[in-house]
Amino acid sequence: MKKIRTLLIISSGYPYKDNPEYTFVDQLVSEFANHEIRCIVIAPYSISKRIIRKNTPPPVKSQRETISGKMIEVYRPRYVSFSSNLFSINTSVLTYNNFKRAVLKELRSLNVEPDAVYGHFIAMSGMCAADIGELLNVPSFLAYGESSVQNFLNFNSPFLRSKLNKLAGIISVSTENKRELLELGLIDNPDIIEVFPNGIDPRKFYKVDKQEARNKLGICEEKFVVAFVGGFIERKGIGVLCEVIGNLQDVYALLIGRGPIEPSCKNLLHQGPVNNEDLYLYLNAADIFVLPTLAEGCCNAIIEAMACGLPIVSSDKEFNDDILSEKNSIRVDSKNTKKIQEAINTLKVNNKLRKEMSAEALKSAAHLNIETRAKMIISFMETKLNYKKEE
Repeated sequence: MKKIRTLLIISSGYPYKDNPEYTFVDQLVSEFANHEIRCIVIAPYSISKRIIRKNTPPPVKSQRETISGKMIEVYRPRYVSFSSNLFSINTSVLTYNNFKRAVLKELRSLNVEPDAVYGHFIAMSGMCAADIGELLNVPSFLAYGESSVQNFLNFNSPFLRSKLNKLAGIISVSTENKRELLELGLIDNPDIIEVFPNGIDPRKFYKVDKQEARNKLGICEEKFVVAFVGGFIERKGIGVLCEVIGNLQDVYALLIGRGPIEPSCKNLLHQGPVNNEDLYLYLNAADIFVLPTLAEGCCNAIIEAMACGLPIVSSDKEFNDDILSEKNSIRVDSKNTKKIQEAINTLKVNNKLRKEMSAEALKSAAHLNIETRAKMIISFMETKLNYKKEE
């Protein structure tokens, strides 16, 4: 079978020193690189968003070293983006064309010939991968992990169809995402879609002694601690969780993340971001993990929590079906504060159930590691290297 030697990765973002966004993309790309693949990342940076958000711009060119010592080449050409509805005009296609031009200009300056093109998420990156794959006459792939179809429906159906049906393969993070994509009627051939649930790096997320973790963080042994990791936004349910904790007795919270909603509740042990290398410590200091999320592709934070041995309380929606079961979690309506409260109380008072779910969470996470996922995705892409779209 033909092998991938050089892979072009297109992403709307990639982590750098002052901004940890898209860490999950870097984790997968790092595993690609560890499998002796030259990984070239082009992640166009919007100068418009820089002006609005006032964040520190990333370097135009950089390298990231993997744990195994492999180097990833990262390029961030600048481009101009527009609000999707500027003066009541849909400017999404204009932004997309600027994004694609930035990728093409950078690629031509590099003078490389990738064996395949991989785009992370449909909006911008996935469509761009499809166009550039066609231009280079190499197979292109899309990672589909959106939490909501609204993230890309600013583009009309004919435009999306014209891009997505150039793809050789689509990597869906969940069965629900695959169903959702097919339901939209944008893909002519459903056989190009394969499901590969997200995975985590077991070298970064693993179980340690709870008391040891609590001693390092200054948390008393007697406290019952709930952990939350995610954006402080409505979709993740941070407000709902704060309301629930406010109604509970002797329940303490580690709320890890950032966002526009300011978490406010009693018994707050931590609020805000933590260094990624310390996250496992905070998870290990908790008794359970609670994420009343309304929508996901496939939630990395849940898998990370399970890898640290935490029972899960989260949504009963289909997007969690590939990673959660009755053995490792209690699944509830994420809008129902009473049910969330009952689930937390059940795990608080039932130590036996908590231990059983902890053991099952560890088993589940063992099958959801990033190395295995990367191998499966590489194998999937390599079966499509001779792919030619039928006219």
